[in-house]
Amino acid sequence: MISVVNGYVCTSSCDAASAKQGKDPNAPPGSPPGTSSKSDKTSDKTSAFAGQPATVLSGALANSDPTGAVIATTDSQPPQLNRLA
Repeated sequence: MISVVNGYVCTSSCDAASAKQGKDPNAPPGSPPGTSSKSDKTSDKTSAFAGQPATVLSGALANSDPTGAVIATTDSQPPQLNRLA
């Protein structure tokens, strides 16, 4: 049975007992008491991909407009409707 006690995910009654005392039941072995396995470093909060585009286009799409604007051409014609259909 999985439960959440004091914000810690507990998978057994032993984990729940540790969480009730305020100890992280999922802390790595050998860590000092009272420390959490969750790190609060600012370097860990920033992704290595921060500042990079979500997609990198190549080939025929590499020279497309990054703003997504639609550009009308002068020789475009309205769609032909088949009125017999």
